[in-house]
Amino acid sequence: MHEDYLQRIWSQSRIPSPNLLLTNGTPLTVKFPGKHNQSFSGPDFTEACIRLEELEFHGAIEIHVNGSDWYKHKHHEDAAYNSVILHVVYNNDQQVVQNGIELPTLELKSFIDMEHFQKSLRINPSDGRLPCRNAIHELDAIFLESMKTKALIQKFGDKIEFNSDLDQEEIAYQLIAATFGMGINKPAFLELAKSLPWSQLKKLEPLKRMQLILVTSGCAQGDFSKKIGQEYPWHFKGTRPSNFPTVRIPQFARFLAHIDLTKLIQLAESERALSAFNRYCTQLCNQTEGLKLSKSMKEQLVVNVLAPILWWKSERSGNECYLEKAIELLEQLPSEQNSVIRAWKANGIHTKNAFDSQGLIALNRYYCSVKKCLSCEVGLKILNREL
Repeated sequence: MHEDYLQRIWSQSRIPSPNLLLTNGTPLTVKFPGKHNQSFSGPDFTEACIRLEELEFHGAIEIHVNGSDWYKHKHHEDAAYNSVILHVVYNNDQQVVQNGIELPTLELKSFIDMEHFQKSLRINPSDGRLPCRNAIHELDAIFLESMKTKALIQKFGDKIEFNSDLDQEEIAYQLIAATFGMGINKPAFLELAKSLPWSQLKKLEPLKRMQLILVTSGCAQGDFSKKIGQEYPWHFKGTRPSNFPTVRIPQFARFLAHIDLTKLIQLAESERALSAFNRYCTQLCNQTEGLKLSKSMKEQLVVNVLAPILWWKSERSGNECYLEKAIELLEQLPSEQNSVIRAWKANGIHTKNAFDSQGLIALNRYYCSVKKCLSCEVGLKILNREL
């Protein structure tokens, strides 16, 4: 049995509600199964409504294969699960007690149609391949386009600390730091940016600004054993020589020497943002000795800085024009080529631009690789049709 299958049949109300009894014999009526929680934290379903005998309860529902999974997943230590009004399990091998109260529990073992379950496994295999590869081409393309946008927005949200204390310049600064981190050194670059807030850094002359970054990072002294914030070390192993801290930190410092982040953000909002940004990068390189930005790095800055900051402005202002602008920017860039995109291509899904590739990378991260088909418009449409 699989937890995602139990979540699927619960959300589709495939359980014969009028005949349900809790493990202690109490009659149960499910008036509303709840809204499926699509994040990676908190109970599986929220805003549910159930009736136990004559009492009605509103709250969250958590679903597990075994009752003991509650403790294995450490839910008893997480206050977010105090709102759970019903624990739904396939096998109740352990009764849960939360905050000193026995949690109402529904065991599904006797209600499961095993033929239906086996068919779901054939449709949604667990061998790492794209679960919907056999049926995705039969669906209207609008479902995949919608999910690419949805996943991309989720990716934008993960890039930005949505904190009201941070202004747009500070957010842009941290996004730039993360971009120069190139994966394995991203935490250290972000910690470096937090230890040198842009509000203070921008007041310095270009040379002093650059020197302070080099000294604080340990690069000026050649001391890369130094841990930024006593927690985040610089990594050489596991990254290419072109992305070594000895290369990226000086490049980061030089890039920020003369930059005007307010102007950078204004460029992102302009009519011809991409060409304006490229001209601005050329200007910075001409102003700063030793600063060189490859075509690939400029594209990474557009993908990881300009597009997310436009999404952030869209969220803060409620103006969807900023989000549309972010998508337009990505559509003007070439597609990335990596193992994730090659896997999509092997399943017949091709990319035309960076919007396609970024959307598919995000879709793979948040949905396909973790088999969250129930939360995916494509997966849910296929599953409802096939089952």
